[in-house]
Amino acid sequence: MTPDLDGRVALITGGTRGIGLATGLALAEHGAGVVLTHAWGSVPDEEVAARFRERRLRPPLVIQADVGRAEDTVALLGQLARQVEHVDVFVSNASTATAPRSLQDYDERALLQSISRGAWPLVAYARGLRDTFGVWPRHLVAISSDGPDAFSFRYDFAAAAKSVLETLVRYLSWHLRDENVTINAIRSRAVRTASFEAQFGGRLVETAARYASEDRFVEAEDVADAVVGLCSGLMDAVNGQVLTVDRGTAFDDNLMRLFDARRVIPG
Repeated sequence: MTPDLDGRVALITGGTRGIGLATGLALAEHGAGVVLTHAWGSVPDEEVAARFRERRLRPPLVIQADVGRAEDTVALLGQLARQVEHVDVFVSNASTATAPRSLQDYDERALLQSISRGAWPLVAYARGLRDTFGVWPRHLVAISSDGPDAFSFRYDFAAAAKSVLETLVRYLSWHLRDENVTINAIRSRAVRTASFEAQFGGRLVETAARYASEDRFVEAEDVADAVVGLCSGLMDAVNGQVLTVDRGTAFDDNLMRLFDARRVIPG
């Protein structure tokens, strides 16, 4: 059964590149009208629109709005009220975090800012949409990562923010239980995007290709397809969950696989 999102409007933060853009394209492929936000200095609006045109999709509404600035959120909601009648899907994707190099870089203010930009927008935007349109978005999706459970270099504060984000998803599902809303988080393994390279540096991809399986990475489109599924109405029994997109590789990505790959295990 093919999901049909015709007539629905989806708002995606950090939507002009990477996972956000892939999600916008996937939702538009299934008929949704798409609103993409970005912070200053992101991909040019015309370049984003061209990605939709080349697939013969309805062009998105692109709005500059930094999720970490309350005034930007207010302005965004005001513009939405003038240009769309409702928002049915909200995907909280944009996040930024300080990347400490050592324990000496641990700073309380930096940690709180990372949570403010990486977790709190889920609540601020969802509640703002409710106040603006008089109803909660039918589907809320938070984009997380495997950071809370797996070590990544300089990902300390980002992982903490993702942990808070996932906790909020679980509790919001309880608070919204009578509001006809489903809310879930999607974790993924590493996705090779501009944000990934900015966080870890391009050399990590080279190292992973040399020592780890190519399946260590997933594609932005894999995450986007999971978002479509959660927003399709076909998975509404799934609520308050943290779902992992990893093609099943978490099961065998261990020392035993490395042994097998190097033919250490007889067979």
